[in-house]
Amino acid sequence: MTISKSEIKHYKIKGYVTPSWQLPSKQINHLKKNINIIIENNSKIRPEQIVCPHIEGGTKGELNNSNYKYFLKLAHTNEIINMVKPILGNDIILWGSQIFSKPAFDGMEVPMHQDSYYWPIEPMSTCSVWIAADRATKINGCLTVIEGSHNSETYKHVIKNNKTALNAAIDDKYIKNKIKKHIILEPGQLSLHHSNLIHGSDKNNSPYRRTGIVFRYMSSKSKFNRKAKNHNQKDGHSVNYNKRPIWLINGNKNNNTLVKTFSKNKNLL
Repeated sequence: MTISKSEIKHYKIKGYVTPSWQLPSKQINHLKKNINIIIENNSKIRPEQIVCPHIEGGTKGELNNSNYKYFLKLAHTNEIINMVKPILGNDIILWGSQIFSKPAFDGMEVPMHQDSYYWPIEPMSTCSVWIAADRATKINGCLTVIEGSHNSETYKHVIKNNKTALNAAIDDKYIKNKIKKHIILEPGQLSLHHSNLIHGSDKNNSPYRRTGIVFRYMSSKSKFNRKAKNHNQKDGHSVNYNKRPIWLINGNKNNNTLVKTFSKNKNLL
């Protein structure tokens, strides 16, 4: 196993964990290379908002991502799936991904929020796996979390007028005086977090880019609701659910629709 019993316990109590396992150096270089390619080929899209690079064309055909199979294979990495199994069980679906790249001096804030507020999973049984491509620190806008907040309710989110990577966030009154924990990662390190965990990240005003990718997994025993309203922001950031393909990673697909399977090809990494 690539995640220990103590790490699983930390996840259950705190709502997140940074396992000791990380990508080998060769795979880190491949990750950086492929993220750089997709950012360069999609200069009109904010690099914090590259949605579903593992799907050819993205969710609505808006992405120029000829290297999408690389990201799809990365999401199938055995070591990563073995981390998710103790959390979600053996029946696992990959339903989403996103590249979050905060450029030096110009990285957008991600306001404090709960993923469960946005997502069409019923019941909510998901796990997000964040993989760092660059070093993530306090000064370049690393992930921040409120430990244990996954045990609270899903709070109402309010629209923010300032330019952020998400246009809605938890009302400040619910998180006032709460301690934020900074998740500092080296390239190749991962963090896993619960869908109800309150989290976000600060702007990047530093000279150091902060880039990574998040893969989103769900239990196939839950339903991916195709009738859920798409998430469309005023800045053009759009997330589509009704026709999005999802991938069976392990076990049975149960009653989910548009489920695909993927045969790994060794030359993709």
